[in-house]
Amino acid sequence: MLAQGPYPPSLKRRVGGAYGHLSNQQAAGFLQRVGCDQLQHLVVAHISEKNNSVELARAALADAADKVANCIFACQQQGFDWLDIDKRD
Repeated sequence: MLAQGPYPPSLKRRVGGAYGHLSNQQAAGFLQRVGCDQLQHLVVAHISEKNNSVELARAALADAADKVANCIFACQQQGFDWLDIDKRD
C-alpha cells in the first residue's frame, strides 16, 4: 500500500525503512510471536488515512484482536479516548 500510495519518495523511504512504521502483516506477526494472552488492551494506532484503513487493519489483526478484551483501532486523525487501565497484582 505504501509503495502505491501518494507520498513522496523520501517519506516512503522513511516510513518503510527499518525504523519506520509496521505494516498490518508485520504487526500481526509480532503479536502472534509475543502472544496476547496477558494483554488487557490493544491499541492499533496511527492507521494511515491514505495508505490503510481500519477494515484492512482489523482483518490482518483479527486473531490477536479476538484474544484481547479491549481492542481499539485508532485512526491517524481521530485517535482514541482515554483508557481506564486496571493494575494487576
